[in-house]
Amino acid sequence: MHTLQAPILLMFFSPQHNYKPRNKTKMKRTNKQFSTIIKAVLLFVLGMAAAIAASAQNANTSAVQTANLNLNDAIELSFVNGGGGTVNFAFTNATELINGKESITQDIRVRSNKKFKVAVSSSTANFTYTGTSIVNNILPVSTGLKVMVTSNNTGGYMTLSALLGWLGVTFGNSTTLLTYCDPGGNQTFTVKYKATPGILAAPGTYTTDVIFTATQM
Repeated sequence: MHTLQAPILLMFFSPQHNYKPRNKTKMKRTNKQFSTIIKAVLLFVLGMAAAIAASAQNANTSAVQTANLNLNDAIELSFVNGGGGTVNFAFTNATELINGKESITQDIRVRSNKKFKVAVSSSTANFTYTGTSIVNNILPVSTGLKVMVTSNNTGGYMTLSALLGWLGVTFGNSTTLLTYCDPGGNQTFTVKYKATPGILAAPGTYTTDVIFTATQM
């Protein structure tokens, strides 16, 4: 009986001995699979957290408002570089009275958002006289004062009258000097005056205003 039992015991324990390593292998595999799943879950959670964070950072809202720019015609004429003010002519001898005297140049700037032209006129037909004489004190502006364009940086054209040189400054009907000038913020030209009162003009002071007018075209 004992002889028969020994092989049975050996046969019984032999499978148990071979089974244990297989369980360890399965456990290792199971642990590895579990670890892989945990890693995948962690990666998924981290990915979701990053996506939520990115979504939170990129969140925005907006409102729309219309801006209208209503532009009107705009033009401005002014003396620059020390020009403007009163131009004084001092006549001290007969030669100057007959031949006349010239002023220094006057710089004028126009700023316009459209093409324009420039004209000149006087405020009075005759000079306003201040003095003691009661004769020979009437001096027409058109003969006693002339103007000439000496440079033109407006992009426009000098009129034929302006190209001829000295122009008498007239009252009422202005004389066009420049035309089809370009729009811009620094369109400049220069002029100078020549006063020729003549030998017969009575001593005293003769005054008039010279008016430059820029008109959009």
